[in-house]
Amino acid sequence: MTEPSTGTDSSRRRRGLTPGEKTGATIGLASLLVAVLAWQWPRQGQDPRPTPPPSPSRVSTTAPVTTPASTGSVEPGRAYLDTLTPETGAGYLRPLPRALAGRPDLPHPVVLSCPTNDGEDRSRSVSYPLKRRYLAFSATFHAWYPPGQDPESAVRISAVVTVRQPDDTLTRQPRPGRTTTMSRPAESLSFSVEGADLLTLTVECDLGEGLAVLSDAGLTR
Repeated sequence: MTEPSTGTDSSRRRRGLTPGEKTGATIGLASLLVAVLAWQWPRQGQDPRPTPPPSPSRVSTTAPVTTPASTGSVEPGRAYLDTLTPETGAGYLRPLPRALAGRPDLPHPVVLSCPTNDGEDRSRSVSYPLKRRYLAFSATFHAWYPPGQDPESAVRISAVVTVRQPDDTLTRQPRPGRTTTMSRPAESLSFSVEGADLLTLTVECDLGEGLAVLSDAGLTR
């Protein structure tokens, strides 16, 4: 049995929603929209797309380039004396005389001064550490005196290699020397230094103003 409608319901339908009801409905709708947007919109600072897995890093298989240590020589396996530091006797070394400078037959010169021949200054020596790194020594030997000196005055060079024994004793082994003058052709000097720890070159001269010039003086490995 249907209940008869009251006059209050009929009047409400006729007059519509009150302002308060309209405001409440608007707020409810806005809240619903905010909730829907918050659910669908990604949070700030987040990428909605999935992050791809990192690609494996590429590892170079190329071997690093190794630069061999320089011996001061442009010739492989050879070290020139003018690039080495003497162990003793460096004070007896001299620059190449101006009269000989630039000569193509005097590459890598090592110049030893003659002794004065006064008192105990009868010979002069210079020594180079070898540390058993080399097999042979070679050079071209020239005599030089300043103008006005006798061109037949001799310059002599001798060599000794020193070997340290297992008990730390030192064995000195002479090597062939050479004698020349300014009037003679240059002399070749070569000998073995295999196993040697030290090379000593000694100069003796007829006159104290001379020089012993070793050109292309070097050690081979």
